[in-house]
Amino acid sequence: MTVHSGATVERMTMMATPVAEVEVDEPLVRALLADQHPDLAKLPLGETVQGWDNTTFRLGEALAVRLPRRAIGAQIATTELEWLPRIGAHWTFPAPVPRRVGEPGHGYPWRWSVVPWIDGADAYDAPLGVEGARDLGRALAQVHVAAPDDAPRNPYRSLSLAEKAQVFGDRLATAEAAGLVSDPPRLRAMFGAAMGESDDGPVTWCHLDLHGANILSRRGRLAGILDWGDAAAGSPATDLGQAAMLVGAIDVGPMLDAYLGACAPEVAAFVGSALGRRRIRAEAAHYALTLACMEEERYRTAGIRALAYLRQHPR
Repeated sequence: MTVHSGATVERMTMMATPVAEVEVDEPLVRALLADQHPDLAKLPLGETVQGWDNTTFRLGEALAVRLPRRAIGAQIATTELEWLPRIGAHWTFPAPVPRRVGEPGHGYPWRWSVVPWIDGADAYDAPLGVEGARDLGRALAQVHVAAPDDAPRNPYRSLSLAEKAQVFGDRLATAEAAGLVSDPPRLRAMFGAAMGESDDGPVTWCHLDLHGANILSRRGRLAGILDWGDAAAGSPATDLGQAAMLVGAIDVGPMLDAYLGACAPEVAAFVGSALGRRRIRAEAAHYALTLACMEEERYRTAGIRALAYLRQHPR
């Protein structure tokens, strides 16, 4: 199986958004388009979005140009450029599936892409409502199909719970020292209750980074799922644990019901089982701690909120 570089591990350290390693500006985008996709070169460039690994420029009304801003971003972009057009070809929810791929040029060192522009606000600023939570469940059911043997493996999030245990313990200790958790033994028990199980369940394609900045909403409904660079083969429980932390206590039930009504039978059998639910809670606890230990306020706040949810709703 293809293995990502250590990019994901670095991304999950407790740091703020990294500075760009290359300058990406409008003249560069114009020059790249003119040379490689001249039919798009006269479209106006609009809003610019600076992400963790990529810079995105709106192109006309319906498209965007997405360029890595760090070497690590260029490395993990392989999944978006080579796999996403295949696995996302029939998705019914909006996602930035590449329509064109660009090559290095004009001093810019990496491949880049032209993707659909997805209109919406990120879910940290405009949370999903109950119907949006159901939308997200149905979207994840489309993502969670069997992954082939040569699918990439994420070196952090594709791991089993036993392989994640050391990082979980370290982050729990950090959160405890910072006063972010009031009952560490409960979180340890929640994680441990699922870790000892021998059945890993189905291996499917997964997004693996479902925080609120990667989910777009519009009037409470799901508008799109962004940033597929970490996507890889893994457990559907990982995505569902992350999604549960995003939608919160009130809407997690409707989200899972919609998911179970749309996913493959073998996935439904796992997710609907007692083991599957324990796995989802363990993954939720792990991701909540990860976010709570980050420096950037919006992620940290979301993680602390999720830890409170787990304290109030441990089952």
